[in-house]
Amino acid sequence: MTFVEPAKTMRARMVTFALLLASAHAAASAQAISTADQAAERAAKVTQTHHLSSNRTQCLLFDVSDEKNYFIVGVHENHTLECGGDPNTAPVLFFLKIRKRDGYVVTNRRDGEHFAPLPRKP
Repeated sequence: MTFVEPAKTMRARMVTFALLLASAHAAASAQAISTADQAAERAAKVTQTHHLSSNRTQCLLFDVSDEKNYFIVGVHENHTLECGGDPNTAPVLFFLKIRKRDGYVVTNRRDGEHFAPLPRKP
């Protein structure tokens, strides 16, 4: 007895396999973040790339807290002579949560309370 699979079912299986392969590649090529310095660098890059703040990177402070599976990065205004503002304050703009195993980032920038995936790059 021979079993011939309909073309539509075969195509669906091939697409599923391709998607699994692509996601496995993405997970394998993700960059692990293991130090506070790496987390701060990732936060600065993400903030600039996704236009999360209108401030220049030099006018931001990245306050990193090390948790078990992720880093929490507070993004603050940096009030210097060059950047302006009251030098005695450094208001929090938003937080980033950076997963250690692959560098995946979520932020509470939208509402200040709930963490969500980054907005699409403009």
